[in-house]
Amino acid sequence: MKLNFPELNKRQLEKLSDIASDLGLVSIATVVFPAVFDKADPDRVRLGLVIALVFWIYSIWLRR
Repeated sequence: MKLNFPELNKRQLEKLSDIASDLGLVSIATVVFPAVFDKADPDRVRLGLVIALVFWIYSIWLRR
């Protein structure tokens, strides 16, 4: 089964990149900061950082 994705223009790709970047920031704010300042849970800190990095890398990839 072949999926056909629509071609996005530059403005649409930039907007998707901004959304992905913002999702990375939200994961830092909602997962990492509470895990560091509240309970100091290293597993949650790592998870939040991995999520943020994935979204930030995706954001950069969209801007290529």
